[in-house]
Amino acid sequence: MVSTFPVYIIAVVAALLFILIAALISNAIKFEGGAHPKDPAKRKMWFWVMGILAPIANLVFGLFVYYFPQGNNYAKAKLITAIGIGSAVTFVAYLLVGFILSKVFKNGKLGNWF
Repeated sequence: MVSTFPVYIIAVVAALLFILIAALISNAIKFEGGAHPKDPAKRKMWFWVMGILAPIANLVFGLFVYYFPQGNNYAKAKLITAIGIGSAVTFVAYLLVGFILSKVFKNGKLGNWF
């Protein structure tokens, strides 16, 4: 019997890790003055780039750590489903936490995400 619970835990951890990376990148981008600053667009772009990379990284990690080492076909069938769902959970959790952070810090640099 194979447990799929660690796959879902890794999915949530990956979402939080990529949120942290996106927040660090957003805070590293300096405010631009003038009538048409480009810094909000840069922060939004990096948020979405990290949002695309998060489920891909989770999928690759899940395949190499959980799926490929398994020899049992039944276990592989359960794991591939869990890894796919886990990648979707990563994306949804990333968007949800990102949305909440952008609304909480709406006057700061993270407020440009949405």
